[in-house]
Amino acid sequence: MVFHAYDEGIPCLVTMTYSDKDSMDDLNLPTVIPVDENYGRFSVLEEEDRDASSAYSMASSAYNFRMENGRRYHDYKDGHPFPHDEVSEENEITMHEMCLLIFEDKYFLSPVDESNLRAVADIGTGRGYWAEGVADRFPDAQVVGMDLTPHARNILPNCSFMLADATEDWVLDDPSMKFDLVHIRSLFGGVRDWAALYKNCFDNMRSGGWIEQLEIEIDAQTQDASTPPDSHIKALCEYTRSHLSVAAGRDFDISFSMKQMIEDAGFVDVQEKRINIPLGPWSSDSRMKDIGRFYERFYKTGLQGWLLQVCTRQLNWSVDQVNAACVSAFKEINQRQQHWYYPLVIVIGRKP
Repeated sequence: MVFHAYDEGIPCLVTMTYSDKDSMDDLNLPTVIPVDENYGRFSVLEEEDRDASSAYSMASSAYNFRMENGRRYHDYKDGHPFPHDEVSEENEITMHEMCLLIFEDKYFLSPVDESNLRAVADIGTGRGYWAEGVADRFPDAQVVGMDLTPHARNILPNCSFMLADATEDWVLDDPSMKFDLVHIRSLFGGVRDWAALYKNCFDNMRSGGWIEQLEIEIDAQTQDASTPPDSHIKALCEYTRSHLSVAAGRDFDISFSMKQMIEDAGFVDVQEKRINIPLGPWSSDSRMKDIGRFYERFYKTGLQGWLLQVCTRQLNWSVDQVNAACVSAFKEINQRQQHWYYPLVIVIGRKP
């Protein structure tokens, strides 16, 4: 079934093909974000300005990493267009904490039988916050985090990490391992062959296992009467969607196509849910206000890294131009005049 909801002129589309929708629908979040009338009456605190500038912090180099334009990148499998450094670590943990707040301290929405959860994979695990959290909460499950960047530590006995390209064959320590849940989060711009990735997820799952993917849709929208014609935030979204995917050879728009591609890989009972995430603490709802604070932090610590390599290598931007674009977007946020939000898209599907 397809549900269309139009509240105060804001369309929200939720597509459900699985009869048990409770896991996707019980997040208790407003469809239309309530606006805090005091938002914009006060200037941004000095501390916020100082935090925003941290997007230009320098990180030290390490083995099999390289420095480029003041950011650190890894070189494994031809590298990744986004940095892997202290700023990206802050960005990653901000996303992790924001998702826990959105999902009310749940690590996944898929209707997995938690009492029988034996094996879990986290694709693009990064520093392993999600993988370690699941391993801690489900000590009887084996959790495997997979990424192109090396993981420095194994903290929990039931959580391991492997340096691997998930679009290639998965060479597991236990070749007989089949996963009950495969988790993917915020991998936009990081995968060259999504069809191969989804096929590997399908092939390495038990019958009845679930795939779950979360991506921010790069499409800034506003609940205001009109969009400012000179908005730097909106312009960067449009530029990213029109130029960066082609230039990088990677899909920055996977949120638009992942549901169909997951179905094409053979998964059934595929569901999609979209949640509007405020950019900044402009909501009158206390939970949405905190979500907005997290998302503003995620945006400010991520934007330069998302643009820098692709724009300077393939699109003939200078580093100064990238930084100026970031500063313009940050200033627009700090003015506290617009009520911007981004859709968070969640897709889950079951292996028959």
